[in-house]
Amino acid sequence: MNVHIPTAQEQLKFLKNIQLILQSGSFSSTYKFALLISLSRLAIEKGEDSGESLSLEYTDIAEKFIELYWKQAVPYIFNDEGQLILNQNNGKQAAIVNRIIEHRKNYSSLGMLRRDSLVWLTLLNEVKSIVKKMPVTFLQNINGQNFEFLYQLDRCRKQLILLPQVMFCLRQFSEIIEELCQKRWIDYIKKNSSNAPILNQLPNLEQFMFEPSRNQLNAVANVLVDLQDCKCFYCNKPMCNGNYAVDHFIPWSMYPSDTGHNFVLADSSCNSKKSNLLASDEFLHKWQERNEEHDLIIVDRISILGFLTDKERSHKVAEWAYKQANENNYVKWNVING
Repeated sequence: MNVHIPTAQEQLKFLKNIQLILQSGSFSSTYKFALLISLSRLAIEKGEDSGESLSLEYTDIAEKFIELYWKQAVPYIFNDEGQLILNQNNGKQAAIVNRIIEHRKNYSSLGMLRRDSLVWLTLLNEVKSIVKKMPVTFLQNINGQNFEFLYQLDRCRKQLILLPQVMFCLRQFSEIIEELCQKRWIDYIKKNSSNAPILNQLPNLEQFMFEPSRNQLNAVANVLVDLQDCKCFYCNKPMCNGNYAVDHFIPWSMYPSDTGHNFVLADSSCNSKKSNLLASDEFLHKWQERNEEHDLIIVDRISILGFLTDKERSHKVAEWAYKQANENNYVKWNVING
């Protein structure tokens, strides 16, 4: 049976259902926020703009959880002496966070952990088990009633199968879902009784929880300087005296997750003018060609810095982003028109 793309009314209802989960669901940990973000990102990376269902491997969902919580498993530094690993659970620390804290003692980056295939596979299986048992089971529970609009539990034993039209809506509203989930996640962390005495009124929590560190980006810049012969990716003019910045080719505001292939180096002027816009199509082709030509270098040198490096994943995200832009008439940035 051919499933139709959801109507505007059906899409609006889907968004309202997401809002209902975030407002009325019970949250004993931050896992549900992580699950919604993971489903949204996987719909982009593995789905397409159709009304069909989408089958997702629990291993892929577990990998997304590890990506999200890897950054949460380092101490939040709140003054010159104090630091605290933020509690992600109402009681004791969330199990996934504890697993990752242990691994961070032995691996300097997520990229290094992934290279140790046996340890990585063991962690994936542990997280997969927790994800199936907890957030997948309870995400759609509202006041004790299962409200199954994303997936049906009885069909999701071996894979999580998104219901028809869900994949389309997740792709359409990914930016909104990310923003809603991050906001609710931050609110949960602030209100958690273990964290509240420290975090009350403190700034920059969003940056700490979700954005890459400045030190990591500076290290990426050193790689890109060599890769681009110290020329701006956009205007191609020489850059000197550190007058450049690492730019997310697919803007962070559209897809707030880092992969090594998404980084380019731009001079300060181009970086500032491009801001959170997509670059024009000519740069999309240039970026894709750059990634094809230098894939091995990017994988070798940037993964060590702590970023995942997956060319196909980055290109799939770009395909989604430019389709969104074309369908919704987003303004694209070009060097010529500034």
